[in-house]
Amino acid sequence: MDKPMLNACIFGLVLTLALPILASADQFEEFRFPREKSTTEDGYPTPLSGKPLTKTPVISKVEGASLKEYPEHYIPGKETLPENEMRITVLGSGGPAPLRRAQAASGYLVELGNGDNFIFDIGPGTSGNLYSMGVHPALLDKVFINHLHLDHIGGIFPLFDAMGWARNTPLQVWGPSGTTPELGTAAFTENIRKAAEWHVQSKRNLLPTGGTTITCNEIDVSKFSPENPSQLVYDKNGVKIHAFPVVHCIEGSLGYRLEWNGLVFVYTADSEPSTFEAEQGKGADVFIHEVMPSAEEFALHAKMPFEHAENVMGEHTSPEELGIVFGIAKPRLGVGSHYTLGDALVDNFFKNVGITYDGPVLLAHDLSVINVSPEQIVIRQAKTSMLATVPDAPALDGVDMNPGEPSESKTPAWLTETRIIK
Repeated sequence: MDKPMLNACIFGLVLTLALPILASADQFEEFRFPREKSTTEDGYPTPLSGKPLTKTPVISKVEGASLKEYPEHYIPGKETLPENEMRITVLGSGGPAPLRRAQAASGYLVELGNGDNFIFDIGPGTSGNLYSMGVHPALLDKVFINHLHLDHIGGIFPLFDAMGWARNTPLQVWGPSGTTPELGTAAFTENIRKAAEWHVQSKRNLLPTGGTTITCNEIDVSKFSPENPSQLVYDKNGVKIHAFPVVHCIEGSLGYRLEWNGLVFVYTADSEPSTFEAEQGKGADVFIHEVMPSAEEFALHAKMPFEHAENVMGEHTSPEELGIVFGIAKPRLGVGSHYTLGDALVDNFFKNVGITYDGPVLLAHDLSVINVSPEQIVIRQAKTSMLATVPDAPALDGVDMNPGEPSESKTPAWLTETRIIK
Protein backbone atom coordinates (compact mmCIF):
# COMPACT_ATOMS: atom_id res chain seq x y z
CA MET A 1 0.00 0.00 0.00
CA ASP A 2 1.47 3.35 -1.02
CA LYS A 3 1.84 6.22 1.45
CA PRO A 4 -1.15 8.37 0.25
CA MET A 5 -3.43 5.34 0.45
CA LEU A 6 -2.09 4.49 3.92
CA ASN A 7 -2.69 8.05 5.12
CA ALA A 8 -6.23 7.97 3.73
CA CYS A 9 -6.97 4.71 5.52
CA ILE A 10 -5.60 6.08 8.80
CA PHE A 11 -7.69 9.26 8.45
CA GLY A 12 -10.79 7.20 7.68
CA LEU A 13 -10.19 4.99 10.71
CA VAL A 14 -9.73 7.99 12.99
CA LEU A 15 -12.89 9.60 11.63
CA THR A 16 -14.85 6.38 12.05
CA LEU A 17 -13.67 6.02 15.63
CA ALA A 18 -14.50 9.64 16.36
CA LEU A 19 -18.04 9.53 15.02
CA PRO A 20 -19.61 7.66 17.98
CA ILE A 21 -17.97 10.09 20.38
CA LEU A 22 -19.21 13.11 18.46
CA ALA A 23 -22.67 11.63 18.05
CA SER A 24 -23.01 10.87 21.75
CA ALA A 25 -21.44 14.05 23.15
CA ASP A 26 -24.76 15.18 24.61
CA GLN A 27 -25.22 12.32 27.03
CA PHE A 28 -26.57 14.28 29.94
CA GLU A 29 -30.20 13.18 29.77
CA GLU A 30 -29.12 9.53 29.71
CA PHE A 31 -26.79 10.01 32.67
CA ARG A 32 -27.53 7.77 35.64
CA PHE A 33 -26.14 8.45 39.07
CA PRO A 34 -24.30 5.43 40.52
CA ARG A 35 -26.97 4.87 43.17
CA GLU A 36 -30.73 5.11 43.07
CA LYS A 37 -32.34 7.91 45.07
CA SER A 38 -32.17 6.87 48.70
CA THR A 39 -31.63 8.28 52.15
CA THR A 40 -29.52 7.50 55.17
CA GLU A 41 -31.04 6.30 58.44
CA ASP A 42 -31.45 9.92 59.51
CA GLY A 43 -33.12 10.94 56.25
CA TYR A 44 -30.24 12.65 54.45
CA PRO A 45 -29.55 11.86 50.78
CA THR A 46 -26.99 9.13 50.33
CA PRO A 47 -23.79 9.97 48.45
CA LEU A 48 -23.86 9.31 44.69
CA SER A 49 -27.66 9.24 44.52
CA GLY A 50 -28.09 12.52 42.66
CA LYS A 51 -29.10 14.73 45.56
CA PRO A 52 -26.95 17.24 47.45
CA LEU A 53 -26.16 16.21 51.02
CA THR A 54 -28.48 18.58 52.85
CA LYS A 55 -32.08 18.91 53.98
CA THR A 56 -32.18 22.57 52.90
CA PRO A 57 -31.50 22.60 49.12
CA VAL A 58 -33.36 25.90 48.72
CA ILE A 59 -32.70 28.86 51.02
CA SER A 60 -34.68 32.07 50.69
CA LYS A 61 -32.58 35.16 51.41
CA VAL A 62 -35.44 37.66 51.22
CA GLU A 63 -38.65 37.01 53.09
CA GLY A 64 -41.61 36.90 50.76
CA ALA A 65 -39.47 37.11 47.60
CA SER A 66 -40.61 35.29 44.49
CA LEU A 67 -38.23 32.36 44.12
CA LYS A 68 -36.81 31.21 40.80
CA GLU A 69 -37.21 27.56 39.86
CA TYR A 70 -34.22 25.62 38.59
CA PRO A 71 -34.04 22.23 36.83
CA GLU A 72 -33.59 19.29 39.18
CA HIS A 73 -29.98 18.82 38.10
CA TYR A 74 -27.41 21.22 36.72
CA ILE A 75 -26.36 20.30 33.18
CA PRO A 76 -23.29 22.15 31.84
CA GLY A 77 -24.03 24.24 28.79
CA LYS A 78 -27.79 24.12 29.32
CA GLU A 79 -28.13 27.11 31.66
CA THR A 80 -26.92 30.64 31.09
CA LEU A 81 -25.68 32.16 34.34
CA PRO A 82 -27.70 35.36 34.96
CA GLU A 83 -25.74 38.58 35.29
CA ASN A 84 -26.56 38.91 38.99
CA GLU A 85 -25.76 35.33 40.04
CA MET A 86 -22.79 33.37 41.35
CA ARG A 87 -22.39 29.64 40.71
CA ILE A 88 -20.12 27.55 42.92
CA THR A 89 -19.20 23.99 41.92
CA VAL A 90 -17.52 21.45 44.18
CA LEU A 91 -14.66 20.06 42.08
CA GLY A 92 -13.31 17.99 44.93
CA SER A 93 -14.76 17.34 48.38
CA GLY A 94 -12.33 14.81 49.80
CA GLY A 95 -9.06 14.72 51.65
CA PRO A 96 -5.71 13.04 51.11
CA ALA A 97 -6.32 9.62 52.62
CA PRO A 98 -7.08 8.10 50.22
CA LEU A 99 -8.11 9.74 46.95
CA ARG A 100 -11.27 7.99 45.75
CA ARG A 101 -13.04 7.79 42.38
CA ALA A 102 -16.11 9.40 43.91
CA GLN A 103 -14.16 12.07 45.80
CA ALA A 104 -11.41 14.15 44.28
CA ALA A 105 -9.29 16.19 46.67
CA SER A 106 -9.99 19.84 47.44
CA GLY A 107 -11.13 22.22 44.72
CA TYR A 108 -13.89 24.73 43.91
CA LEU A 109 -14.94 26.61 40.78
CA VAL A 110 -16.62 29.99 41.23
CA GLU A 111 -18.35 31.43 38.14
CA LEU A 112 -19.77 34.95 38.17
CA GLY A 113 -22.48 36.49 36.04
CA ASN A 114 -19.97 39.03 34.71
CA GLY A 115 -18.06 36.23 32.96
CA ASP A 116 -15.23 35.87 35.48
CA ASN A 117 -14.14 32.43 36.71
CA PHE A 118 -11.99 31.58 39.71
CA ILE A 119 -10.54 28.29 40.95
CA PHE A 120 -9.92 27.86 44.66
CA ASP A 121 -7.48 25.00 45.23
CA ILE A 122 -6.71 22.44 42.54
CA GLY A 123 -6.20 19.13 44.33
CA PRO A 124 -5.60 15.75 42.67
CA GLY A 125 -8.56 14.48 40.67
CA THR A 126 -10.25 17.87 40.36
CA SER A 127 -9.29 18.70 36.77
CA GLY A 128 -11.59 16.07 35.24
CA ASN A 129 -14.53 17.48 37.16
CA LEU A 130 -13.43 21.00 36.23
CA TYR A 131 -13.32 20.31 32.50
CA SER A 132 -16.66 18.50 32.63
CA MET A 133 -18.36 21.76 33.67
CA GLY A 134 -18.30 23.13 30.12
CA VAL A 135 -16.04 26.14 30.74
CA HIS A 136 -13.34 26.52 28.10
CA PRO A 137 -9.85 26.15 29.61
CA ALA A 138 -8.85 29.54 28.18
CA LEU A 139 -11.21 31.04 30.75
CA LEU A 140 -9.73 29.03 33.63
CA ASP A 141 -6.51 30.92 34.28
CA LYS A 142 -6.98 32.23 37.84
CA VAL A 143 -6.11 29.86 40.71
CA PHE A 144 -6.14 30.78 44.40
CA ILE A 145 -4.23 28.36 46.62
CA ASN A 146 -5.00 28.16 50.30
CA HIS A 147 -1.88 26.27 51.33
CA LEU A 148 0.69 23.99 49.76
CA HIS A 149 -0.40 20.56 50.97
CA LEU A 150 -0.49 18.27 47.96
CA ASP A 151 -4.17 17.44 48.35
CA HIS A 152 -4.84 21.13 47.64
CA ILE A 153 -2.38 21.78 44.80
CA GLY A 154 -1.52 18.37 43.31
CA GLY A 155 -3.85 18.78 40.31
CA ILE A 156 -2.10 21.83 38.89
CA PHE A 157 -0.27 19.90 36.14
CA PRO A 158 -3.42 19.04 34.12
CA LEU A 159 -4.50 22.68 34.41
CA PHE A 160 -1.10 23.92 33.24
CA ASP A 161 -1.19 21.34 30.43
CA ALA A 162 -4.08 23.23 28.79
CA MET A 163 -1.40 25.57 27.41
CA GLY A 164 -1.11 25.58 23.66
CA TRP A 165 -4.22 23.63 22.75
CA ALA A 166 -6.60 25.70 24.88
CA ARG A 167 -5.08 28.32 27.19
CA ASN A 168 -2.63 30.61 25.45
CA THR A 169 -2.13 33.08 28.28
CA PRO A 170 -0.06 32.59 31.44
CA LEU A 171 -1.60 30.60 34.28
CA GLN A 172 -2.20 33.08 37.11
CA VAL A 173 -1.64 31.68 40.61
CA TRP A 174 -2.19 33.39 43.97
CA GLY A 175 -0.97 31.82 47.19
CA PRO A 176 0.87 32.38 50.47
CA SER A 177 4.52 33.05 51.08
CA GLY A 178 6.27 31.01 53.73
CA THR A 179 8.58 31.88 56.57
CA THR A 180 11.44 31.13 54.14
CA PRO A 181 11.37 31.40 50.33
CA GLU A 182 11.33 27.65 49.64
CA LEU A 183 8.10 27.36 51.64
CA GLY A 184 6.19 29.84 49.50
CA THR A 185 3.99 29.73 46.42
CA ALA A 186 6.60 31.45 44.25
CA ALA A 187 9.04 28.57 44.81
CA PHE A 188 6.25 26.06 44.23
CA THR A 189 5.18 27.53 40.88
CA GLU A 190 8.80 27.97 39.76
CA ASN A 191 9.46 24.30 40.44
CA ILE A 192 6.26 23.25 38.67
CA ARG A 193 7.39 25.14 35.58
CA LYS A 194 10.89 23.65 35.80
CA ALA A 195 9.46 20.14 36.10
CA ALA A 196 7.50 20.73 32.88
CA GLU A 197 10.51 21.84 30.81
CA TRP A 198 10.69 18.73 28.59
CA HIS A 199 6.95 18.97 28.04
CA VAL A 200 7.14 22.66 27.08
CA GLN A 201 10.14 22.31 24.77
CA SER A 202 8.61 19.33 22.98
CA LYS A 203 5.65 21.47 21.91
CA ARG A 204 7.62 24.42 20.56
CA ASN A 205 6.97 25.18 16.90
CA LEU A 206 3.85 22.99 17.14
CA LEU A 207 1.52 24.93 19.42
CA PRO A 208 1.36 28.51 20.75
CA THR A 209 3.78 29.27 23.56
CA GLY A 210 1.80 32.09 25.19
CA GLY A 211 0.48 29.80 27.91
CA THR A 212 3.75 28.14 28.84
CA THR A 213 4.43 30.35 31.85
CA ILE A 214 3.03 30.62 35.35
CA THR A 215 2.61 34.06 36.88
CA CYS A 216 2.78 33.89 40.66
CA ASN A 217 1.11 36.50 42.83
CA GLU A 218 2.61 35.61 46.20
CA ILE A 219 0.81 36.94 49.27
CA ASP A 220 3.21 38.06 52.00
CA VAL A 221 1.97 36.39 55.17
CA SER A 222 4.31 38.50 57.32
CA LYS A 223 2.08 41.51 56.63
CA PHE A 224 -0.88 40.07 58.54
CA SER A 225 -1.41 41.40 62.06
CA PRO A 226 -4.25 42.28 64.43
CA GLU A 227 -4.20 45.74 62.84
CA ASN A 228 -4.05 44.26 59.31
CA PRO A 229 -6.12 41.06 59.51
CA SER A 230 -6.64 40.72 55.75
CA GLN A 231 -5.10 41.81 52.45
CA LEU A 232 -6.86 42.81 49.25
CA VAL A 233 -5.16 40.51 46.72
CA TYR A 234 -7.48 40.86 43.70
CA ASP A 235 -9.52 43.85 42.53
CA LYS A 236 -10.78 43.75 38.94
CA ASN A 237 -14.07 43.95 37.08
CA GLY A 238 -16.00 44.65 40.27
CA VAL A 239 -14.56 41.58 42.03
CA LYS A 240 -12.63 41.95 45.28
CA ILE A 241 -10.82 39.02 46.91
CA HIS A 242 -9.28 39.37 50.35
CA ALA A 243 -6.86 36.86 51.87
CA PHE A 244 -6.55 36.23 55.60
CA PRO A 245 -4.42 33.82 57.65
CA VAL A 246 -5.67 30.63 59.29
CA VAL A 247 -4.12 28.23 61.78
CA HIS A 248 -2.91 25.04 60.05
CA CYS A 249 0.35 23.18 60.70
CA ILE A 250 2.95 25.88 59.93
CA GLU A 251 2.74 29.49 58.79
CA GLY A 252 1.49 29.86 55.23
CA SER A 253 -2.18 28.84 55.27
CA LEU A 254 -4.88 31.22 54.06
CA GLY A 255 -8.58 31.77 53.70
CA TYR A 256 -10.19 33.84 50.95
CA ARG A 257 -13.21 36.12 50.85
CA LEU A 258 -14.65 36.98 47.41
CA GLU A 259 -17.09 39.89 47.16
CA TRP A 260 -19.00 40.75 44.00
CA ASN A 261 -22.36 42.33 43.22
CA GLY A 262 -23.44 42.20 46.86
CA LEU A 263 -22.68 38.45 47.06
CA VAL A 264 -20.00 36.96 49.31
CA PHE A 265 -18.13 33.64 49.04
CA VAL A 266 -15.69 32.61 51.79
CA TYR A 267 -13.34 29.60 51.63
CA THR A 268 -10.92 28.62 54.37
CA ALA A 269 -9.88 25.07 53.49
CA ASP A 270 -7.92 23.29 56.26
CA SER A 271 -7.56 24.88 59.66
CA GLU A 272 -7.74 24.53 63.37
CA PRO A 273 -10.92 26.53 63.95
CA SER A 274 -10.59 30.00 65.44
CA THR A 275 -12.79 32.94 66.29
CA PHE A 276 -10.58 34.99 63.96
CA GLU A 277 -11.49 33.03 60.82
CA ALA A 278 -15.12 32.88 61.94
CA GLU A 279 -15.14 36.68 62.04
CA GLN A 280 -13.72 36.78 58.50
CA GLY A 281 -16.67 34.68 57.38
CA LYS A 282 -19.35 37.02 58.70
CA GLY A 283 -21.90 38.15 56.13
CA ALA A 284 -21.08 35.32 53.72
CA ASP A 285 -23.74 33.91 51.47
CA VAL A 286 -21.69 30.70 51.26
CA PHE A 287 -18.95 29.86 53.76
CA ILE A 288 -16.96 26.72 52.89
CA HIS A 289 -14.87 25.34 55.71
CA GLU A 290 -13.06 22.07 56.09
CA VAL A 291 -14.29 19.39 58.48
CA MET A 292 -12.95 15.95 59.33
CA PRO A 293 -14.39 12.83 60.97
CA SER A 294 -13.32 11.80 64.45
CA ALA A 295 -9.85 10.35 64.94
CA GLU A 296 -11.41 6.90 65.40
CA GLU A 297 -13.35 7.16 62.13
CA PHE A 298 -10.38 8.57 60.24
CA ALA A 299 -8.02 5.87 61.51
CA LEU A 300 -10.46 3.19 60.39
CA HIS A 301 -10.97 4.76 56.96
CA ALA A 302 -7.30 5.52 56.27
CA LYS A 303 -6.02 2.30 57.90
CA MET A 304 -3.85 4.50 60.07
CA PRO A 305 -2.71 3.91 63.66
CA PHE A 306 -5.05 5.75 66.01
CA GLU A 307 -2.28 7.87 67.56
CA HIS A 308 -1.27 9.15 64.11
CA ALA A 309 -4.88 9.85 63.16
CA GLU A 310 -5.26 11.77 66.41
CA ASN A 311 -2.22 13.89 65.50
CA VAL A 312 -3.75 14.66 62.11
CA MET A 313 -7.13 15.56 63.58
CA GLY A 314 -5.43 18.03 65.88
CA GLU A 315 -4.66 20.18 62.82
CA HIS A 316 -8.25 20.08 61.54
CA THR A 317 -11.85 20.88 62.46
CA SER A 318 -14.41 18.52 63.97
CA PRO A 319 -18.12 18.78 63.13
CA GLU A 320 -18.86 20.22 66.57
CA GLU A 321 -16.15 22.86 66.11
CA LEU A 322 -17.45 23.62 62.63
CA GLY A 323 -20.83 24.36 64.14
CA ILE A 324 -19.22 26.86 66.52
CA VAL A 325 -17.49 28.62 63.59
CA PHE A 326 -20.74 28.83 61.64
CA GLY A 327 -22.54 30.03 64.75
CA ILE A 328 -20.21 33.02 64.96
CA ALA A 329 -20.09 33.75 61.21
CA LYS A 330 -23.82 33.09 60.57
CA PRO A 331 -23.52 32.43 56.81
CA ARG A 332 -26.66 31.95 54.77
CA LEU A 333 -25.25 28.54 53.87
CA GLY A 334 -22.46 26.76 55.71
CA VAL A 335 -20.59 24.07 53.78
CA GLY A 336 -18.41 21.37 55.31
CA SER A 337 -15.73 20.04 52.96
CA HIS A 338 -12.72 17.69 53.06
CA TYR A 339 -14.87 15.04 54.76
CA THR A 340 -14.94 11.31 54.06
CA LEU A 341 -18.30 10.39 52.53
CA GLY A 342 -20.19 7.28 53.54
CA ASP A 343 -23.78 6.70 54.67
CA ALA A 344 -23.01 6.37 58.38
CA LEU A 345 -20.43 9.15 58.31
CA VAL A 346 -22.95 11.49 56.66
CA ASP A 347 -25.36 10.97 59.54
CA ASN A 348 -22.56 11.41 62.07
CA PHE A 349 -21.55 14.70 60.46
CA PHE A 350 -25.03 16.21 60.69
CA LYS A 351 -25.63 14.85 64.22
CA ASN A 352 -22.42 16.37 65.50
CA VAL A 353 -22.56 19.71 63.69
CA GLY A 354 -26.14 19.99 64.94
CA ILE A 355 -24.92 19.94 68.53
CA THR A 356 -23.53 23.46 68.12
CA TYR A 357 -25.34 24.91 65.07
CA ASP A 358 -28.89 24.90 63.72
CA GLY A 359 -28.53 26.86 60.46
CA PRO A 360 -28.58 25.51 56.88
CA VAL A 361 -25.62 23.20 56.21
CA LEU A 362 -24.40 21.33 53.14
CA LEU A 363 -21.89 18.49 53.29
CA ALA A 364 -19.77 18.94 50.15
CA HIS A 365 -20.02 16.22 47.52
CA ASP A 366 -18.17 16.25 44.19
CA LEU A 367 -20.19 18.16 41.57
CA SER A 368 -22.57 19.78 44.03
CA VAL A 369 -23.60 23.06 42.39
CA ILE A 370 -24.67 26.11 44.41
CA ASN A 371 -26.46 28.97 42.64
CA VAL A 372 -26.42 32.20 44.66
CA SER A 373 -28.61 35.16 43.72
CA PRO A 374 -29.75 38.23 45.68
CA GLU A 375 -32.99 36.37 46.51
CA GLN A 376 -32.01 32.75 47.16
CA ILE A 377 -29.48 29.94 47.30
CA VAL A 378 -30.23 26.71 45.41
CA ILE A 379 -28.16 23.51 45.69
CA ARG A 380 -28.19 20.68 43.14
CA GLN A 381 -25.99 17.91 41.80
CA ALA A 382 -24.56 18.28 38.31
CA LYS A 383 -25.00 15.76 35.53
CA THR A 384 -21.77 15.85 33.57
CA SER A 385 -20.62 13.78 30.62
CA MET A 386 -18.04 11.11 31.38
CA LEU A 387 -16.70 11.87 27.89
CA ALA A 388 -16.98 15.64 28.07
CA THR A 389 -15.41 17.43 25.13
CA VAL A 390 -13.91 20.91 24.97
CA PRO A 391 -16.51 23.63 24.28
CA ASP A 392 -16.03 26.18 21.53
CA ALA A 393 -13.09 28.49 22.13
CA PRO A 394 -13.97 32.02 23.24
CA ALA A 395 -12.84 35.06 21.30
CA LEU A 396 -10.08 36.71 23.33
CA ASP A 397 -7.99 39.79 22.56
CA GLY A 398 -4.23 40.06 22.96
CA VAL A 399 -3.53 36.32 22.99
CA ASP A 400 -0.06 35.21 21.91
CA MET A 401 -0.52 32.48 19.27
CA ASN A 402 3.14 32.36 18.21
CA PRO A 403 4.39 28.74 18.27
CA GLY A 404 7.97 29.85 18.87
CA GLU A 405 11.21 28.24 17.75
CA PRO A 406 11.71 24.48 17.97
CA SER A 407 13.80 23.05 20.78
CA GLU A 408 17.47 22.38 20.14
CA SER A 409 16.93 18.89 21.50
CA LYS A 410 16.52 16.49 18.56
CA THR A 411 15.76 12.81 18.22
CA PRO A 412 18.86 11.08 16.75
CA ALA A 413 18.82 10.72 12.97
CA TRP A 414 19.46 6.96 13.11
CA LEU A 415 16.13 6.62 14.93
CA THR A 416 14.05 9.12 12.95
CA GLU A 417 15.18 7.44 9.74
CA THR A 418 13.27 4.34 10.79
CA ARG A 419 9.88 6.11 10.90
CA ILE A 420 7.24 4.25 8.94
CA ILE A 421 5.28 7.38 7.94
CA LYS A 422 7.43 10.38 6.95
